[in-house]
Amino acid sequence: MITYIVWLIAFVAGVAAAFIAPEASVPLAAKFVFLGAWGAVLGFVLYTICKKTIESTENDFNENLMHLKENKMEFSSGISRDEDLNRQEEEDLIPEPKLELPKGAVSAKEALEQMETAAFSVGIPLEPWKAFSRSILKNRPFKEVIKPLQELLPQLFPKASGVLYMYKGAQTDLHKLLSFGDQVISDDVIHPGECASFDAGDIVVTDYSKTNLTGGCTHLHHHPKGIAFCAPIEGLEEHFGILTMQTDVLPDQESVEDWHAKLSALTTAFGLYVANQNLNVRFEQHSIRDNLTGLFNRRYMEESLQREVTAAIRHKTPIGLIMIYPDMINEIQKNRGHHAVEQLLWELGQRLPGYIRSEDIPCRYEGEVFCVILPGADLQITRQRAEKIRNEISQLQIAYGDGILSSTLSVGVSVMPAHANDAASLLYAAQASMQYAVQAGSNRVILADVLAQR
Repeated sequence: MITYIVWLIAFVAGVAAAFIAPEASVPLAAKFVFLGAWGAVLGFVLYTICKKTIESTENDFNENLMHLKENKMEFSSGISRDEDLNRQEEEDLIPEPKLELPKGAVSAKEALEQMETAAFSVGIPLEPWKAFSRSILKNRPFKEVIKPLQELLPQLFPKASGVLYMYKGAQTDLHKLLSFGDQVISDDVIHPGECASFDAGDIVVTDYSKTNLTGGCTHLHHHPKGIAFCAPIEGLEEHFGILTMQTDVLPDQESVEDWHAKLSALTTAFGLYVANQNLNVRFEQHSIRDNLTGLFNRRYMEESLQREVTAAIRHKTPIGLIMIYPDMINEIQKNRGHHAVEQLLWELGQRLPGYIRSEDIPCRYEGEVFCVILPGADLQITRQRAEKIRNEISQLQIAYGDGILSSTLSVGVSVMPAHANDAASLLYAAQASMQYAVQAGSNRVILADVLAQR
């Protein structure tokens, strides 16, 4: 550090001398030459000093290192090779330190052993249970989960008969999905209110040996003997079904509490699986469905149109497209408000699929505009469907508050290959035809043929 400071002072002194010297005696060019030479000399001097310092430091380090090695050799020479090997073997035999678990905790190995012991103690068949659990954990399709469940139930509850009920669409009645055992204990279709577990939200046990039995599940009227269990299939605060079963006598070494525990574990796992499947379905529907009308949304419409057009070109088949606009939208918006418009659009979304073929694709294109993709439909079929939609909707009377909502339709029709050669031009032709129908007075179907005439 001191060397660098001295060098810096010398360099600054040289710069100051060149600056102070009068230009009359020392020209400006000579000053620059002097500064260059002065800097080069001082740089060489500093380099030489630093190099010697580094070499001296390296020599000292090497000497210290050799000294340490010599001391280590002297220390280790007092220990024989056999003693060294014995010491290494002893070190290898010393067990690794174990981490202490918190008070009351058990290791993973002990927990698995306890689970297996508990499973055997309450009569759970491990292999069928593992197959059922594996299908749930892998989130397999519903049909692939029902199969191992149907195989598990008779082994999990021997000498019992049971029925698994699930909703079909609307949550009004419960329908038999599967049954097991020799006895018929309940009807194929029941109302949720007939089962006490529906209101209780928990497993209900009915002991028919009690003479003062009251209440319970009224749907268990075919074989009211022994003990019956009814458990709700629930998950994420939703009710999906009921598992009900009955046995004349419990197996040896098993109690009502054992069956209650097994049934609780089974229905809890199955209920969470059904809830997860339900969420997946809703997510998929929301990603391709319009929230208001329930029809397919624009993104799905554009993807479907491109896919169907590609297939039509490959197979050399026609494809039709219908664009629909409700004529009374502006009037309803002005006189009845936004909610009335939404009610009309919802009604159209509910009824439109009933006027077309099962293979057709009804969509809400944007705002108040609807469209229908008709794979394989030529001009005649597409026009007939468009006229049917227009005629049916024009007769529709929708009760809304103390009044009636109704509207006619302006419809545009285009067909490939008659009016277009690709998806974009097919869509454009249908839209332009629909706009022409609005301008021509509404309540009519216009074919894309008119576009060539304009």
